[in-house]
Amino acid sequence: MNQTTEIETGQPLNGPTLGAKIARGLGAFALGGALLAIVIALGGLTLARYDIIDKIAGFRAFMMMMWPAGVLAIVALLALIIGFVVKGGGKRWKAGLALVLSAGLVLVMYTQVMIPGSEAPPIHDVSTDLNNMPQFVALDVAPVSTGPFSEEEWLEFHKDAYSDVEPILIDRSPEEVLAAARVLMEQRGWTVAPNQPIKEQIEATAYAGYLRFRDDVVLRVTPVMDGSTRVDMRSVSRVGVSDLGYNAKRIRDFLKDLSAA
Repeated sequence: MNQTTEIETGQPLNGPTLGAKIARGLGAFALGGALLAIVIALGGLTLARYDIIDKIAGFRAFMMMMWPAGVLAIVALLALIIGFVVKGGGKRWKAGLALVLSAGLVLVMYTQVMIPGSEAPPIHDVSTDLNNMPQFVALDVAPVSTGPFSEEEWLEFHKDAYSDVEPILIDRSPEEVLAAARVLMEQRGWTVAPNQPIKEQIEATAYAGYLRFRDDVVLRVTPVMDGSTRVDMRSVSRVGVSDLGYNAKRIRDFLKDLSAA
């Protein structure tokens, strides 16, 4: 009569060891937690994207999952280590998947929010002309949006970070430049204001990131003596303190494409 031994099965005859049970329990806990964190994070972003909840509330729900996800990644790693070390550790796929999901969530938050946030100044109003900022007429936007800072502090932040955000000259008439600008705005999916009270400028609402934060944009044209046109642009976020650099990037990219149009 054949007798099954522990050596032949790779498992203890009396079932999994305490260490194996701990590894499996931690793996299951980490996987469940990682899935829940992803649901909360992506759910908050998606609800805010479609304005079911406030944009900032959705963003906070997303970022609130950073620390729990980090802890879950540590728990999953611990489960993997225990599973490899103890006898009868068995299947470790739950811990492995939990580690990938939780660490991946932290990585997305770190690369898409934390790093840009550390590199961008804490302002959300960017202009190519700080002495005579383009002003909104069709859209309800303050003359300058400084957030929690004084205008002097905001100006200092702007000069230090965005000295390269400058007006451009285009060798075309103001009317041609405005027409080309409208086409580019529409191609980007921006909502051009239906009424444009000032013929020397065009106003629109742009959208930033997966959340589709609304940023208001005004582009102003000024004729130059040599027949060319000076183009100034201003981009302002409606909510938040720092814009993670979105407004400055929008101006740089748009003026570059407008110049080439």
